[in-house]
Amino acid sequence: MTKTHSRAHIRLENQTDVLNFISTLSKFEDSFSIENANGSHRVNAKSVIGVMYTMFDFPEEMYLVNDTRDGFIPAFVDEYRMPA
Repeated sequence: MTKTHSRAHIRLENQTDVLNFISTLSKFEDSFSIENANGSHRVNAKSVIGVMYTMFDFPEEMYLVNDTRDGFIPAFVDEYRMPA
C-alpha cells in the first residue's frame, strides 16, 4: 500500500522559475521531492536537472512533497501553486 502524504500542486513555467524555486527551497534544511500525479516519478526538488526533466515531462502534474515533515509546505510555494 502506498503511503499517503500532503503535497502542493505546483507549476514551473521555465528555467528561470526552476532556478528561483530551487534557490529559495534550498534555504530549508528539510528534504523535498517533486512527484507526478500518481507518485510513480519522483525527483529531488533541489536538483536542477531533475526538476527541469519533470517540468518538461509532467508540466501539469508537478507536486511538491516535504519528505522530512509531512504537511509543511513553505509559504513561498504559494507563488507557484496551480489554480484549483
